[in-house]
Amino acid sequence: MPEVTRQSRKETLWLELERLRLGLAQAQAEADAERREAGRLREELARLEARVRFAQESSDRARAAGEKLEILASLTRDLASFDLDGVLEVLVQRIPFLVGARYASVYVYEPERRRLVLKQHTHGREIDRVVELDHAPSSLMAQAVRGRRTLCIDDLGRWTTPEGDLPERPHAVRYRTASCVVTPLIAGGEVQGVLNLADRYDEQPFDAEQQLALIRQARDLVAVALRNAALIEAAERAVRTCRLTGLMNRQAFVEALDRGVTAARAAGRPLALLLLNLRGVRLINANHGHHAGDAVIVQATHLLSETAGPGQPTGRTGGSELAWALPGANLAQARAAAQRILRHMGGSRFMIGSDTCTVGVTVGVAVAGDGHDLATGDDLLRAAGEALDRARERGLDLGA
Repeated sequence: MPEVTRQSRKETLWLELERLRLGLAQAQAEADAERREAGRLREELARLEARVRFAQESSDRARAAGEKLEILASLTRDLASFDLDGVLEVLVQRIPFLVGARYASVYVYEPERRRLVLKQHTHGREIDRVVELDHAPSSLMAQAVRGRRTLCIDDLGRWTTPEGDLPERPHAVRYRTASCVVTPLIAGGEVQGVLNLADRYDEQPFDAEQQLALIRQARDLVAVALRNAALIEAAERAVRTCRLTGLMNRQAFVEALDRGVTAARAAGRPLALLLLNLRGVRLINANHGHHAGDAVIVQATHLLSETAGPGQPTGRTGGSELAWALPGANLAQARAAAQRILRHMGGSRFMIGSDTCTVGVTVGVAVAGDGHDLATGDDLLRAAGEALDRARERGLDLGA
């Protein structure tokens, strides 16, 4: 290519100019191609970043789901127990983690009394111990029990019942948010209790779509565990309870006496036992039938329960034999208690169908501790029985 100088010919200058124009056009085309490539790379980078974010979010969701599945799995393991208190403790400690709830409480339903009784909670302060459903029909728990449905409420200030009533939420000012979940625990077709969740840690409303499924899974597990624990507890109570009187049977009462004797010895205090024999029950059975004798024993049980104070166990230790333990009572105090029950029963009329009668009572008294060397519940029961036999032999109402 000829060098261009001041003396170059015009044709040479035009050729050089044209060459430069072509070079500029080529450079511009290459720049445009590079810009397009850069744009394509930016778009590809954005797509890759989106994929990374999606993968990270998927990983986070999978990890969160895995953690929740682990909680559900551990919940299942922990609920494989027939300990009612243990089941309830697991309930309020584990389920809130599934939905990030700060507060949880669980109430057990007593259908015969139409009330909910608080069993466990994580509020860190006192909350209502008993909710009478008939006295608070608009309360959230009453509605959950009545409708057998879960209430997932994002804002209580804008929520009404299906009947258009405003809900009752006692102590609403104590909560940080107006969102809560109230769900009945249903198993075997019956409401076992109610679970309440409130105040998520992020202070966002509970999400009915995302969180309710988890709550329902956990709720159903707990409801079955609650029912199983209640059935086992009822069965154990039935084994330890006299079916006629509702008092402890002999085995359960002796075990209670064993514990009482041990506690009395450790505290250096006495433990008194009164053994009551209802005289004439065999004659009533012979003349009026066993149902009449049973009715007398039941009435005597009520009189004994009216006389016994809190923390004083009572039991049926034989056919017409009732027992009353008095922790901390010495012999003189036990005799005074025996006189009270003798007056109470001796002054009562017992119903036998449409007729009435009086029933004689003999009481045997024994004391463990306070100088009396009785080491077990059986020892104490045997000593009271011997005192009862001595009283009957002598025709007395009271023996010690």
